[in-house]
Amino acid sequence: MTSLLKVTDLSVEYRVDGRKDPIVALDGASIELPEAGYTLGIVGESGSGKTTLGMSIMRLIDPPGRITGGTVEYQGRDVLQMDKEELRHFRWKEVAMVYQSAMNSLNPVKPISQPIVEVLQTHAKAPRSEARERALQLLSEVGIKKDRVDDYPFEFSGGMRQRVVIALALALSPKLLIADEPTSALDVVVQRQILELLRREMKSKGLSLIFITHDISILSELVQNVAVMYAGEVVERGSHDKVLFDPLHPYTQALLESMLSIDSTADIDGDLAAPPRTALSLEASGVSYCKYVRSCKYAFERCVKERPVLKETEPGRFVACHKYS
Repeated sequence: MTSLLKVTDLSVEYRVDGRKDPIVALDGASIELPEAGYTLGIVGESGSGKTTLGMSIMRLIDPPGRITGGTVEYQGRDVLQMDKEELRHFRWKEVAMVYQSAMNSLNPVKPISQPIVEVLQTHAKAPRSEARERALQLLSEVGIKKDRVDDYPFEFSGGMRQRVVIALALALSPKLLIADEPTSALDVVVQRQILELLRREMKSKGLSLIFITHDISILSELVQNVAVMYAGEVVERGSHDKVLFDPLHPYTQALLESMLSIDSTADIDGDLAAPPRTALSLEASGVSYCKYVRSCKYAFERCVKERPVLKETEPGRFVACHKYS
């Protein structure tokens, strides 16, 4: 059976002027959505490659960035080989994305309904009257009242603008929605409202979802599966309950331990990758080794000689760690 989406060994680098070596943003990252209705949360620290992965799926990596390896397959079709017309269809009618801080990208001199009308006219070839009716319906579904559809973005709160952006992403009824930190700039109450909106839309429309976040705590009741990213790699992947309540990878364990509870005294200012915990030498160890080896309390000789790859340890459970191979 063909997967809805399959990303295999995807690598992305950025060339920066004055820097000899490129910045590697993705380094062999792999995820899979095996079927329609599948929900996946992608978590990790800032800089782990989460947003780059989402943008790569949409094939939106622009210079000085470039995809240097791997594949992105949507229903068996290679996204990286699609022509302009195929991409046009793919990006709106098959997969849509709510971009990071997208609520600030609405055109300030256009009413909030106008971008949705334009998308429907351009991509669905809908007459203007029909496009407007559909826009009003979409805005109503996300909680925007009809008497406000001709108001301008500056007249709305951040949470209401985010609702508009979600309506825009859903305009052409995509099968998969990628949401990149859609609640990061919102207060806790509004954040909860947006998450509830996403849950409702997924259920009513049978949407598949990739939800990108650095906040593990908001994934509960939103996604069924989780992928953990570190330094451009997916280091662990599996069901929500397995990954978050029985983590295998040392980095996942550290990430979960860093979450604060009411009685926690943890220091959240520290970098999870910073404190060296192993005395193993990386000198003359070859060109390939585990990226987490400097911080891993379980590190042993093989970790500095061979890079671990993502392997299935039990049905539906994947981890990139030599402890399990």
